[in-house]
Amino acid sequence: MSGLDMDRTRRNFTGIACRHELSGPVLMLDDEPTVCQIVSLVLGSEGFDVISCSEPASFVSLCREKNPSCLLVDVVLPEISGLEVLKELRKHSFERPIIMMSGRSDIETAVQAIKEGAFDFVTKPFRGGDLVTRVRAAISPVKRQASPPIFHFPGRPPLTLRERDVLHELIGGRSTKEISRCLNLSPRTVESYRANLMRKVSAKNLAELVRLAIAAVRQRT
Repeated sequence: MSGLDMDRTRRNFTGIACRHELSGPVLMLDDEPTVCQIVSLVLGSEGFDVISCSEPASFVSLCREKNPSCLLVDVVLPEISGLEVLKELRKHSFERPIIMMSGRSDIETAVQAIKEGAFDFVTKPFRGGDLVTRVRAAISPVKRQASPPIFHFPGRPPLTLRERDVLHELIGGRSTKEISRCLNLSPRTVESYRANLMRKVSAKNLAELVRLAIAAVRQRT
């Protein structure tokens, strides 16, 4: 793979001090220079340090070197799928939040991304303010007065923290739109988490998922 195209930047176009205490830059993998420029401009104006790259192998190396706070990864790349990059990073225990981006709005891709460990999934074209919100949510998770319950489904894969968050809100009767606002996730991402949860616990519908989840909580008490 070749054609490394990096845009290393410390941009703050408003001329004011950064308003975020980040543990590292936001790294972006996308082969479209225009998209990289726009994202760098939008996030840079909010005080984020953005490093963009168009070549997957170099991007993975940057993830190891730069200790990023968050990743933005395009699903559709010329030589390899962004989902493969996601798998590679998770395989090596890379734990920083990864936001997947795609010009395709199909639920199957979103579900697959969440299943492979993505924090969020956004569809292009996206609004600048919405992207900033997603990045902020990834870097600074929503603080809650109480932690969500620990669900135990015997013989099933353990739930991720974000899956627990979504399931907790589903049990509370919240709609997709309400959960989206509460957890600072896109509605498509919430739907993806819900579909993945149903597959994980073999629930045929939402009602069965909630019933199984309530029973799973009771087993821990």
